[in-house]
Amino acid sequence: MHRRIATILALVAVTLGLAEPAANADQPATLTATLGQLWTSVLETKTQLNPFGKGGAHASACWDVGGVVAPLAPTPVDSCKVKSGTKIFVSASSAECSTFQGDCGGPGSTEQDLVNNATLLIDKNPQVTLDGNPVTVTYVQTKPMNIVLPKNNIFGLPEGTSGQSVALGEVALLDSLTPGIHEIHVVTKNSTPPADYVTKIIVHP
Repeated sequence: MHRRIATILALVAVTLGLAEPAANADQPATLTATLGQLWTSVLETKTQLNPFGKGGAHASACWDVGGVVAPLAPTPVDSCKVKSGTKIFVSASSAECSTFQGDCGGPGSTEQDLVNNATLLIDKNPQVTLDGNPVTVTYVQTKPMNIVLPKNNIFGLPEGTSGQSVALGEVALLDSLTPGIHEIHVVTKNSTPPADYVTKIIVHP
């Protein structure tokens, strides 16, 4: 029922006119935690508010993950508007698999099963640039995350159904983008599906 929520960016903007985009030094722990929060939000958001469900105009593909903005959807996100000082999480190539019926992995899957299935969906060498400057990405992998599905969830399962999910991928956390319009370009050749897209980050003072 669901095209695996593989790759499809997660960006978040902030950079004070640096010659090269800078990634935070407190990785990979921060990166792992942020990726886990992002996919937990996706799975625990009702379908009518979820770009992976039937959200439509009511769904924001620019996720607020603890004050960090992370663009993520089944199709490339055109743009996100943020305030100056907002951090930007780039999920250049990421995926999650869970024990929920209808997801990759599925009921009875072990942690290693979930990792193996999610790994098949990502590109381990995505190319990312911010305004033409290369961005370094880091591979991270979460421990199994406990998920409780809401009413009208994206899997169509009963409210309160619980399960576990593992998320992994190549990601980066960028700091401070100057006010204006910035472009994050992501290219993946070995993910499912491959991707080549630009997301505009519109930064307001």
